[in-house]
Amino acid sequence: MVLSYTASLPEPPGYGERSVNRILRAIVIFLAVLAAATLIVVYGFQIRHVTVEGNDRYSTDQISSDLTSTSLLKNTLYFAWKYRSAVASPEAPYLTSVKASIQSPTSVKVTVVESSLIGRVQVDGKNVYFDENGIVQMITDEVRSGVPLVTGVDTGSPELYQKLPVTNTSTFRTMLSITQLLIQSDFIPDSVSFDSSGNMTLRYGSVTVKLGQDEYLEEKIANLVQIYPKISSRTGTLNMEGFTGKNTSITFKETGKQSDETEGGDSGETLTGVGTDTSQTDASAGSDQDSGTAENGQSQNADNQNTNGQGQDADSQGQNENSQNENSQNENSQNEKNQDEDSSQNSTKGVMAFDSNGTLHYDAHIENGQVVDASGNPIAGCTVDENGNIKDAYWNVIDPATGQLVQ
Repeated sequence: MVLSYTASLPEPPGYGERSVNRILRAIVIFLAVLAAATLIVVYGFQIRHVTVEGNDRYSTDQISSDLTSTSLLKNTLYFAWKYRSAVASPEAPYLTSVKASIQSPTSVKVTVVESSLIGRVQVDGKNVYFDENGIVQMITDEVRSGVPLVTGVDTGSPELYQKLPVTNTSTFRTMLSITQLLIQSDFIPDSVSFDSSGNMTLRYGSVTVKLGQDEYLEEKIANLVQIYPKISSRTGTLNMEGFTGKNTSITFKETGKQSDETEGGDSGETLTGVGTDTSQTDASAGSDQDSGTAENGQSQNADNQNTNGQGQDADSQGQNENSQNENSQNENSQNEKNQDEDSSQNSTKGVMAFDSNGTLHYDAHIENGQVVDASGNPIAGCTVDENGNIKDAYWNVIDPATGQLVQ
């Protein structure tokens, strides 16, 4: 029998210690590199200079201070990553968007868009400016040009970057709508005033413009822009309360002409806007011509009674009646056509409604049982109630056909 024996050689002295030492050295080197990289990132990439573009109302120092208000936001790499695309900043709520790019490890360039100011109200002697969503953006003694003053609106105590506390929700919606239309049209009045019934009045120097209720505002403003140059040098009142853009005249009553009106003059000068339908004027003219013809015919019949007899009178009267019937039919047809056009415009124009973020949409309408905007995107927080009306995020119930609040 053969026996086998295997003997293991002892490890060289210090072998285990050398292996541990090598591992420890690798860990130490890794930690040292990590610490150095961390120090470089933390202290080497610190924002010390900010270049701001696009600012107007707010200074570069204020924007820079607000955007870098925390230690993390002072880091160049993190700051550039956070504002790599144009987004809003909670640190600077007066900015609509902020976009940043790195210029060097210690400097960044920031492109900003400030919130637009579409109107102001006066509260306790201060001018309170608000944006298109009704958010208070400035409370100051300063009067900025190009921003209309709104009067006749009951407000509570305003707070910066909060929604303007207007007592009447319907008036609040109308206020945002009319001021934004005026800004977009670049036709800023001295003031926009509301009475207790919600009727609006604009004042341009010596000209007073009565707009009336929140109806056909776009048409009214578009025509006002065209008409105003004709009356800008005069003093008086332009009445647009009943204007719809069709079959409705616009009258201008000049101050100091009352005596002429008392002596039999008309109630004011009639003006024609770009959207005024002239068909009624033509129909009226045609009616006047027919009336004149009828009168002439009757006069001739009276002169010729002795020679022509009553037979010709009867024929003339029959022709007049036929002419009047035709004119009446033409006017009825024109009125039906205008009503159909008004109905079609109301169904596609859209109404104003607030979404769940407090944003006011001007193009809300119903499609397939949903409240959507002009692009067909659903508006968050808006629903259709059992009566087919739009209920927005603020619980306003709006008639989708007229845009008026349902009582």
